[in-house]
Amino acid sequence: MGRRGWFTLLGLVLLALNLRAAIVAVPPLLPELQVDLDLDRSAAGLLTALPVLCFGLLAPFAALFGRRVGVELALFAAMLGIVLGSLTRTLPHAGWLLVGTAIIGAGITVGNVLLPSAVKQHFPGRPGLATGLSTAAMTTGATVAAAVSAPLAYTMGLGWRGSLLALGGFAGVAALGWLPQVRRRHRVPAPPPQQRSGGGILRSPVTWQLAVFMGTQSMLYYTVLTWLPSMLRDQGVAPTRAGAALAVLNLLGIGTALVVPTLAVRRPDQRGLALVVAVGWAAAVLGLLALPTWYLLWTVLAGLAQGAALGLALTLLVLRARTPGSARQLSGAVQSVGYLLSAAGPVLVGALRDVTAGWRVPLAAMAAVTAVMATSALGAGRDRQV
Repeated sequence: MGRRGWFTLLGLVLLALNLRAAIVAVPPLLPELQVDLDLDRSAAGLLTALPVLCFGLLAPFAALFGRRVGVELALFAAMLGIVLGSLTRTLPHAGWLLVGTAIIGAGITVGNVLLPSAVKQHFPGRPGLATGLSTAAMTTGATVAAAVSAPLAYTMGLGWRGSLLALGGFAGVAALGWLPQVRRRHRVPAPPPQQRSGGGILRSPVTWQLAVFMGTQSMLYYTVLTWLPSMLRDQGVAPTRAGAALAVLNLLGIGTALVVPTLAVRRPDQRGLALVVAVGWAAAVLGLLALPTWYLLWTVLAGLAQGAALGLALTLLVLRARTPGSARQLSGAVQSVGYLLSAAGPVLVGALRDVTAGWRVPLAAMAAVTAVMATSALGAGRDRQV
């Protein structure tokens, strides 16, 4: 890989750093947001669920956008969207918070959908390296955001609005780092007429198995992301320590996000890896249910599992597609269905917490999701292509 290839890879990493950070920055600040804006837990869960809902609803349009303007320009626009959304959600009205969150969700959707296509386009010979580094960067960005959002707000006195604005500004740095690639303007070729509607993609069982795997791993991650700090604070853990636990969860995912894609591309069948990931998530959730005071151990397990799950899901999108064009279509379809499924997690768990006045029932529901994830892993990991 020459100098241009390394600069392209650096640009992808900068992009990926911002594909979770603006969302992960919110949960450590939720209790103050709830008081300031008079939000119940269901409404507070929407602040995380709304971007995930955007991932599902807008994924097909993100794929079309990438085909129309080129992957490079579309990814550049995605970063600008995150910056705009970060500015919007700090305006002094609760409605702007939701509007800005939706804009951020739209920007991240474009990045989520087109990143596998960019990997397929620029690194056809080294998909494991590019996917692993990009996934690790996503986890790194989430780790930093979880670790610093509360200190920025409370220790440095920026308040929750200033903290969210400061973290959202890093997407502008990523846009500048990606700018040289915009001039290259790789356009993804249009699919054959019989495939332009995506019908061939949607008729494949592989697509639906991948969608369920993507959806369940995402549901678990975003639900824990939203409610782990609140869960810990209900047990008397200090706000900064609760935010630090969330940072640990994301930090530990960096290693597995790097290793798992490399392992996955070395074998034709990934069912074993997928099952290990599902078991890891199940152990973490059941541990929080049975022994909540051991939360550090369960946070470690969840962190390892979430990095591995995301890395494997993104790698499977590359491996199961035959061409960059089919990678774009498959990524759009899988992420649309998967994220629509996962968006319900934070809201439903928040509602269950309000109704039951405790965390046992919400955690039991999450344990059931891990069983569905394990079942989908058996299909998603098989050696087949769309």
